[in-house]
Amino acid sequence: MRLLDDAASLQKKREGDSSQADDKLEKRRQKLQELLKRAAEKTQRPSIPECLCCQITFDLMKDPVMTPSGQTYEREAVEAHLNQNGRWDPVTRQALQRYQLVPNKALKSVITDFLRDNPWAYGS
Repeated sequence: MRLLDDAASLQKKREGDSSQADDKLEKRRQKLQELLKRAAEKTQRPSIPECLCCQITFDLMKDPVMTPSGQTYEREAVEAHLNQNGRWDPVTRQALQRYQLVPNKALKSVITDFLRDNPWAYGS
């Protein structure tokens, strides 16, 4: 009878050890998942908001100008478009002359703030 009691006691101990091992394994798995998640967040580069990008070049604007229709482009890109393709807005197709381009100071300010907070975007 003592042998059966010892065997039962040993079995319970093994089950307890197994349960503890499972708990430790689960904690390690959760910790690893958290570390991988943090690493992925750090390696993901935030994107530049579309509203700060030129609709012609799709790059971050440096000198945004607005047309009479309200479209905003990078000055250099829209002037090149006017010289090469004719005197019309590339999006609205309305007649457009160079003298009608107005600096978009509000957007320029937003871009400056964005670059201050996101120095990685300078190379974009």
